[in-house]
Amino acid sequence: MSTPIQFIGSVPEELRDSVERWWERACAQQSFPEAYLALSGRHRTQLPRVVAASEFVASALIQDPQSLAWFSQHDACTSNLANADYERRAATAPTAEQAQFTLREWRRRAMLRIAWRDIAAIAPVTDTLQAVSDLADATIRAAASAARLHFEPIFGQPHGASESSFPFIILGMGKLGGRELNFSSDIDLIFLSSEAGETSGPRIVDNEEYFNRLGREIIRLLDVRDADGFVFRVDMRLRPFGESGPLVVSLGSLEDYLQQHGRDWERYAWIKARAIVGADAYSAAYEEFVRPFVYRRYLDFGVFESLRGMKALIVREVSRRDLEHHLKLGKGGIREVEFIVQSMQLVRGGGDRRLQNPALLEVLPLLGGSKLMSAEDIAELIAAYLELRKAENALQMMRDEQTHALPEDPLDRARLALSMGLKDWPGTAARLESTLDKVAAQFDALLFGTPDAQRRDDDGVAWLDSDDAKIEEELAGSGFPSGEIAAVAANLEAYRHAAPYRRLDEAGHRRLYVILARLLKLAAQHAAPAIVVQRVLRVLEAIGTRASYLALLKEQPAALDRLIDVCAISGFLSRQIADFPLLLDELIDAKAFDELPSRQGFTLELAARTERLPPGDPERQVEALRQFQKVAVFAVALADLTGRLPLMRVSDRLTDIAELIIQCCMDLAWQQMTEMYGTPYCGEEPGRLRPVVVAVAGYGKLGGLELGYASDLDLVFLHDSTGSIQLTDGERPLDNGTFFLRLGQRIVHLLTMHSAAGRLYEVDMRLRPNGKGGFLMTGIDAFERYQQTDAWTWEHQALLRARAVAGNAKLCAAFEAVRRRTLSVAVRRDSLRTDVLEMRLRMRRELSRSGAGQFDIKQDAGGIADIEFLVQYWVLAAAQAHPDLLTYTDNIRQLEGLAAVGVLDEATAAWLKEAYISYRMVLHHLSLEGDGERIVAAAPYTQTRDRLHEIWRAAFESVALKAAGEQNRGSPDAGQTN
Repeated sequence: MSTPIQFIGSVPEELRDSVERWWERACAQQSFPEAYLALSGRHRTQLPRVVAASEFVASALIQDPQSLAWFSQHDACTSNLANADYERRAATAPTAEQAQFTLREWRRRAMLRIAWRDIAAIAPVTDTLQAVSDLADATIRAAASAARLHFEPIFGQPHGASESSFPFIILGMGKLGGRELNFSSDIDLIFLSSEAGETSGPRIVDNEEYFNRLGREIIRLLDVRDADGFVFRVDMRLRPFGESGPLVVSLGSLEDYLQQHGRDWERYAWIKARAIVGADAYSAAYEEFVRPFVYRRYLDFGVFESLRGMKALIVREVSRRDLEHHLKLGKGGIREVEFIVQSMQLVRGGGDRRLQNPALLEVLPLLGGSKLMSAEDIAELIAAYLELRKAENALQMMRDEQTHALPEDPLDRARLALSMGLKDWPGTAARLESTLDKVAAQFDALLFGTPDAQRRDDDGVAWLDSDDAKIEEELAGSGFPSGEIAAVAANLEAYRHAAPYRRLDEAGHRRLYVILARLLKLAAQHAAPAIVVQRVLRVLEAIGTRASYLALLKEQPAALDRLIDVCAISGFLSRQIADFPLLLDELIDAKAFDELPSRQGFTLELAARTERLPPGDPERQVEALRQFQKVAVFAVALADLTGRLPLMRVSDRLTDIAELIIQCCMDLAWQQMTEMYGTPYCGEEPGRLRPVVVAVAGYGKLGGLELGYASDLDLVFLHDSTGSIQLTDGERPLDNGTFFLRLGQRIVHLLTMHSAAGRLYEVDMRLRPNGKGGFLMTGIDAFERYQQTDAWTWEHQALLRARAVAGNAKLCAAFEAVRRRTLSVAVRRDSLRTDVLEMRLRMRRELSRSGAGQFDIKQDAGGIADIEFLVQYWVLAAAQAHPDLLTYTDNIRQLEGLAAVGVLDEATAAWLKEAYISYRMVLHHLSLEGDGERIVAAAPYTQTRDRLHEIWRAAFESVALKAAGEQNRGSPDAGQTN
């Protein structure tokens, strides 16, 4: 049989002689020609290219010509299907020798298949990594089953063992744990046992001895090299105490080790831990003590210090062994990609369970929200990682050797270029060098930051701890104005004697010296440096001894710079950070200062946080919502105080935040209730029931899109349940009325419960029909009947500012229709003017907080409430004739509507809009100052109040003033109307 010259053209010229020589040797094998002739045309075309690139494949085909037929049969199979028959045969082999032979034949053929598909560009590199990992998993399972089978006649089963539960666990670590094993990789394993006891067979030994024997036998079946080769080299050095520790470790001993002896590098290693055997037995241990060891609950920027130490060791090893062109350990190599991803997992994985995943390529795309990596960086890193892994596998497929060094031999260089689908070696070398440079640049930027940050390990302000520290003298040459030095020195003196500072360990003090040095340098450049220093020190005092936040500020100088800027801008913002240090995370990303907050951005942020939540844990769920709220409100306040977001947009964004949280709490409550009691259904006939839906209407500031930073939520809950049958469909059914009561209580509880991050909102439910005496959740039909026949004028005023803010879309639309109908036809317009005036005068009397020379900007005459009542009166009076006035719920657009239909002249409407916005701006700033007051000096507002009083008299002048002193029959508490 002649050489397949027609196919050898795909092989570089310098490799053709080796292919032809191989062909002669292969044809001399008795069964090879027949196997070759049985190949498909596609496989015959690919064969010369594969043999040219891989001496391993060439040798395997000569050693085992039948492997060609096996490959042809299994080429198109998934890796698991290709492995299935061999796994069964190896696991059930009657003797250890047969199991050993079967495992090696299996490995040789499976690896031939993997290499062929990779070199022939049938499978992308991700498939190659997965296929090698699947093979390793399957051979480990088969070896464990075979070892158990062969031990059973001697030892029986260990105590507690059964077919479904065997108290032995095999963890895959490293690339095996991440299902990204390279072609000739070792496999890193850890053996664990979950139960003490003894065996039940003819030779009784305790479980510890049995598992140690079992572990050694598994290693032997996989690792021993004989005439048929080996399966995988097994590395057990990642177990507790390494080579000096026991081969098999009990779960209790592992817990003690991680808590008492676990080191930073082991946190990196245990990210990759994955149970290959005994997953169920391991899962509880993972949740209980492995995950808390690996992932800290909050941001953990301290990992970068340990990573720099680990990287320094690798650099020294690379230099010692001359590994500069090493694809794994060299500069910009695979290990640096892994370090980038694992570092980000350790920093953020405690708060984002999506990152608690051993698979690098699954985690890397998720890091786009990490604030340290852009989408462009991630795309570049993914492409670099795949290219380096492709090159790594190509090197190892040449001879099945564990190598990562770029070749010097010209033929091997040609083989590498061929496997990577590139034209020649110069092009291949240039491309790999470019890829390594890109990785190195990203790694250095993450680990060492900007050139300015390279000096962050300097002593900083170590002089602060000197017993005879002369702080004012130290500050004299730092650029502070002479008039500020005494105040700054006093702040520093107070801080260094405060308990949080004194409790810091040595590492904490070193971090703080660097932070304070940068603070003093930058604060001196601000207009009021003493105030800036005082505010930043308040944040540092709130952080206390929490190393993760100090590490963040030291490791991320840009974040520290932004903290200093924020503290210069606003005491409110600095207090927010001091109260909730997790907000420091928001300062890492320059987008906090560059991009305006949006509802779309909030929606994505909330989705990212809530999809991480463990089911059935309402406290964690509410804590995540509170964290979202804090972060989102901080973003709004930052845009507000830097002048990038006008007042009305601030209220819009605060309203967006509230609506998203209400919807989320509603969904959580519905899920919890329906899991317990089933879904509520209603109707007249058992076979024709329909599911019930619910919605939430927002009143007051929420309904009017005018929320402030400290606003309560006025809510009304609605449902559409009707009919003689109203019942849930669960195993513990409830009548719908009881279900709705508990559902409403659950929603309010979620919104108002205290979590570790505080409370979401104060909630007021008194605006529902019949107030505190009414149902917590009202049917939409009953709601309309009440509004049409029983509601007071003040309730119609409230309804004017109401909107559906969450829940079923159809029910929300039904609420809007009810609102329009009610306000068009049901308002008692004959007494409207008197009712509105009486309620407003009563509020002035009972709710004003002002004293002599003061002005309650909300409740006094000539204040905000007067404008609101005027608008409500005009709209309600004219709504029947001009129904478009009911379109909007906010005062500004209602004023614009009144002018548009001629109810109000444009000049008056424009003046009222300006006055209203000005008043709200004052209240807004008072709120940001944090005292919650609404009292100002009266004198500056005299002219505005006089003009507003004239407009008020014109609107209500025909009302008998004697009515002002009468009690408004049926009115609510005065404080609940707005």
